[in-house]
Amino acid sequence: MLLNLTDSKEYDVVPTRMGELTEPEGLLIRSYRWWVAGMRLNDDKYWGVAWKSLSAAIADQCTKEVLGGLQSVIAGICSSARRPTRLHPPCCCFVCPDELQIVHLIGACQRRNHSLARSTAEWMVSGDGMANLIDGGRRIAAVLTRKALVLPDRSHRGFVEARRADNTEFDSKSGELVPGMRVDMTHGKGSRVV
Repeated sequence: MLLNLTDSKEYDVVPTRMGELTEPEGLLIRSYRWWVAGMRLNDDKYWGVAWKSLSAAIADQCTKEVLGGLQSVIAGICSSARRPTRLHPPCCCFVCPDELQIVHLIGACQRRNHSLARSTAEWMVSGDGMANLIDGGRRIAAVLTRKALVLPDRSHRGFVEARRADNTEFDSKSGELVPGMRVDMTHGKGSRVV
């Protein structure tokens, strides 16, 4: 039996703070942040935090599967991002649209909305990275479904508009999509570019 979190709360507003997310959404975004920080700094302390936070919510074997899926998502973004992808530092209380896109992709996979999952992946990465992104999203979604953790459907108009409002999507001079990805996890204010 799945716990349906979407009946208990209204999801018409695009979240901008971690406190506005459901527990599974927050868990995924925090794990993503810690995992990328570990990759960037080559420090297993960050990976350990991601492992422990997921293990507290789901079993160790499930944690391994989720982190494997997350690694596929990150690999897809690293290899084929259409533009620089934003990422807040691990302990930041804010959420950026790019972080929400990853959760949105996983939620679409969980609801078996294949066209939405594909269009979300296509918006984030070029053709080469889509397979990794969708595969990782499906792997994570399968674990969440087994654990009865349902991500809310945030595929409403407001979320799409927030995605389009992110002006880093296009190069200001040429008007074309910016390929590639870089990771910048330095300390300071604001979003980090991944």
